[in-house]
Amino acid sequence: MFSTERPLYDRDRPNSTGPLVVNHELDRLGLGDNWSVVGEQDGREVWGPVINSGDGWCRAMYAPECAWPRGAELCVVVQWFPDRELNRVGEGLGARWDARLDAVAVALRGAGYVVERAGRPPVPGLDPQADLLVYRMAEGEEPPVRPDGAWGAVPPRPSERSEGDSEVEPIERLRYLARTARLPFVQQMWAREVPSCLWPPTASLCARLQWRPAPGGGARGMRKGRGEVVDFAAAAGLRTQLPEREAPWPVEFLDVLAYRGEGPGPKTQVLRRPV
Repeated sequence: MFSTERPLYDRDRPNSTGPLVVNHELDRLGLGDNWSVVGEQDGREVWGPVINSGDGWCRAMYAPECAWPRGAELCVVVQWFPDRELNRVGEGLGARWDARLDAVAVALRGAGYVVERAGRPPVPGLDPQADLLVYRMAEGEEPPVRPDGAWGAVPPRPSERSEGDSEVEPIERLRYLARTARLPFVQQMWAREVPSCLWPPTASLCARLQWRPAPGGGARGMRKGRGEVVDFAAAAGLRTQLPEREAPWPVEFLDVLAYRGEGPGPKTQVLRRPV
């Protein structure tokens, strides 16, 4: 159900408040999963989604801060889902997907967001949804300029790979290495998949290294643990990207983006303290 009260965005809690803010905007624009009374049964109101036929619906999902475009102060992944009627369209299905994604992007840009159709292009009829990278730049910052074919190195879907193709193996190997790593200032570490719209340009492999600081180390131990995770990724042949700001202490988990890619620039991002 749509609420007219706009949620507040907390820069120190972007994982929970960012999706709330953008989902509210999607609902306001008529692009979300809006619910209202659609009937009555046994004297009770029946609620259901109100979605225009052929439009589908959207939802905003958390994006780890380590994967945000540099200079962003809010970032989410907006997933668009086609409705059943749209997926019944045979010829021209791709054009219908494109038209709807363009309409969502135009509406969100009008609300002050940067919208990119980033990552691996969706395949209508095969993929369950399409992902859009949606973010808002901090005051005084400009959106990044993407090179042509920025995400051309993203490997194909498993269903599109040739027999014997082993492109899926590196992420599984990284999962194993992260799970079995023994780092003095890191209690646990996991390698998690990241939607391709959040991959850095030129990346051919990308994962979110989520880790838990060892207990008792405090803020100093957190920084040492972060260095150990960066060194772990480098030993695996991966570049790293950190959030642009240090997380307010205390924290339970932290993230480092690890990826295989080319191009100039530092391997890691220098952090700024929260203001």
